[in-house]
Amino acid sequence: MDSSEQLVEAYLKHLDIGEVVYEPDGNVPPDFLVDGRIAVEVRRLNQTFERADAAEGLETGQATIIGFLKGMLPKYGAPLEGRGWWVSVYFWRPFDWKRIKREIRAALAALQKEPPLDEAAFKFGNFEMDVRRAGIPTEHYFMLGALADRDAGGFVGAEIIRNLNLCVSEKARKVAPHRARYPEWWLVLPDHIGADLNAEERSQLSPHVSTEGWDKVILLHPNDHTRGLEM
Repeated sequence: MDSSEQLVEAYLKHLDIGEVVYEPDGNVPPDFLVDGRIAVEVRRLNQTFERADAAEGLETGQATIIGFLKGMLPKYGAPLEGRGWWVSVYFWRPFDWKRIKREIRAALAALQKEPPLDEAAFKFGNFEMDVRRAGIPTEHYFMLGALADRDAGGFVGAEIIRNLNLCVSEKARKVAPHRARYPEWWLVLPDHIGADLNAEERSQLSPHVSTEGWDKVILLHPNDHTRGLEM
């Protein structure tokens, strides 16, 4: 059970409407069964990048890039005279990550061999990298500075509406072959986009969200299992 499912399990038990069973039919929908009749699916609500064939959560790409840089940068060794370089990256999708990794390695190797005076900038398609001389002592020659995902952000309400409609339709297709097994189906989504919107702001979103295929669609605060909002 992942963290989103744990949160939803706590929410369902908090409702106190019947026994909560995890994966009643094994590794197929639903994620939970409540009172033997309410099938509940769980989906993290996050910002996504829509590709032609699928939607990818932004944090998936962010984690890949951060993990690569944190693992690779220390390999260039200790700084000369104690002062290294801050490496900052800025990107927007789509980009060829395999090619970008090669470009980053080549650029940093060249910089280490022949350092600039204070800074250098690189652009690899939709991926940009700035390297600046550190003003303080650093542990490694190259250190991870800033990371900015240009696909993130935007008006919070609009992002909730866009991503929620994607999640509703995506999950409805997934449960369609199993729907006849239970009379009622809910979709519960821990909200990692607009968790701190107030009740009035969140209530204004409902007219713009399709709940087709579900008896209830519920946004759940990611840090408080008692705060659910039915759309």
